[in-house]
Amino acid sequence: MAEALTVVHRLEDGSRSVTVPVARAGSVALSRTGEVWRPAHHPAQRSIATWWWAATTGRHVGCRSMNVLAVAMLLDFTPAVTEFTAWSAKIKWRERGREHSLVPDFFARTDQGTTLVIACPPASGPSPRWQGQQQVLRQACREAGWELGMPRVPAPMALANLRWVSRYRHPRYGDPEVEQALTSAFRAPLPLEEGIRATGLPRLSTLPRLYHLLWRQRLTLEWNRAMGPDSVIGVSGRVPPAMRRPVETEAV
Repeated sequence: MAEALTVVHRLEDGSRSVTVPVARAGSVALSRTGEVWRPAHHPAQRSIATWWWAATTGRHVGCRSMNVLAVAMLLDFTPAVTEFTAWSAKIKWRERGREHSLVPDFFARTDQGTTLVIACPPASGPSPRWQGQQQVLRQACREAGWELGMPRVPAPMALANLRWVSRYRHPRYGDPEVEQALTSAFRAPLPLEEGIRATGLPRLSTLPRLYHLLWRQRLTLEWNRAMGPDSVIGVSGRVPPAMRRPVETEAV
């Protein structure tokens, strides 16, 4: 068991960082505080640190690799996730006389008031070091009252479709009048192009609004098939489990 488990986080006003015992960190809104760490780029590393603009919060979220970026997209797509951020806490502990630390990829808050801690496995698969860190995270979750989440990634085609739709997640693509016409046209499932024609609206300006409704889950499609003119769109349908619930929680 890790010893002297503590959490480094920034105050919510961003003025400074503080260190508290992990049991006291449970009351801190780590899903909205600022970063305490950023990855340092090294020429020998193949991963790319980038940022995801989250429609859920209107803020950028850091991602240390493209695999983690996909998890950020899935969290942003999930209505039950009300806020999330990255790199907002560093967990420190002592083991065998040495100090160790780790930074979870995300802290997320759900509509049930639960705080999720998410640490994505390496692209090459779980390593002994990562598995050891998971044990520390389980201990931290027990003491702080958090839940530990394991990311679930959908099939490649569903992920590719969601990645395309996510380009239109910004509220600027919303238009109440066009959205009403689209939801009326697709009340009974129709192929994409047929439904666009049924609205009587210009195709080029209507398509972005359609993708925006798919992102908001006001409309849906066959996610596991390549999206195209013949894709069947409707106001209801099955969403792949890993898109409906992209984080699997475990009892700690």
